[in-house]
Amino acid sequence: MKPKNVTRKELSASVNTSLGISQRNASEIIDTVFATLKKTLVDGESIKLVQFGTLAVRDKAPRKGRNPRTGEAMTISKRQMISFRPSKRLRERLNKES
Repeated sequence: MKPKNVTRKELSASVNTSLGISQRNASEIIDTVFATLKKTLVDGESIKLVQFGTLAVRDKAPRKGRNPRTGEAMTISKRQMISFRPSKRLRERLNKES
C-alpha cells in the first residue's frame, strides 16, 4: 500500500473546516506559513515548532562518490540540507504501540 501524502489543498481545507473561514483565506494562510518557513530556512535560521519538532539547516562536507551510470569516481560538492528532529511527544506518539 502506497503511503498517502497531505497536500496544500488538504491543509487549507482542514483550516477552512476548523476555523470556519473561506477556502481562499485558508489557502492564503497556508501559503503565508510556508513562505515564512522557507524564508527562515534560506536565511540559515532554525524553526522550532513546540510539540512537533525542529527544522534546522545543516552543512554537509564534500565527499567522494560515484556516478551510478558510468561508475566514474567524482567529488560531491559541499551543500546545505534541512534536517528535522521530532519533539519527544511526537516521537512517543509515533512509536506508541497500538
